[in-house]
Amino acid sequence: MTFPKRAHFVSSSVLVLHTALSLLLSGCGASGGGQAKTEEEVRTGLSKTFGGASAEAKALADEAAAALKAQEDAKAFIQLNALAARQDLSREQRAAAAESMLTVNKRLSEAAARGDKDAAKLVEEYRSSK
Repeated sequence: MTFPKRAHFVSSSVLVLHTALSLLLSGCGASGGGQAKTEEEVRTGLSKTFGGASAEAKALADEAAAALKAQEDAKAFIQLNALAARQDLSREQRAAAAESMLTVNKRLSEAAARGDKDAAKLVEEYRSSK
């Protein structure tokens, strides 16, 4: 699995991390923002939040939701990372992307701990790019 150019990935990772940290500190969202959600909550949230987004942002959100449904967490993570890096997102959309990434990152870390080599590789590449 390859990532986009390192500089772009790092800057978008910093943006996602900042957004996630902001959510944790502000406690926004009815579900106690910043907490990992279930796959169903993530998919529903993405569909609801990105329903009126630009075609490109909606396509990324739809692809991430489909990847989650298919249990393809690595693909979902990459799609969510690309989504969170977009400059045309509203505050609500940025928060939904960051919360979704928290959930997928947790699932990838758990899969890596169970011995999933692909998940471990993706988690390691993500951590080393920070």
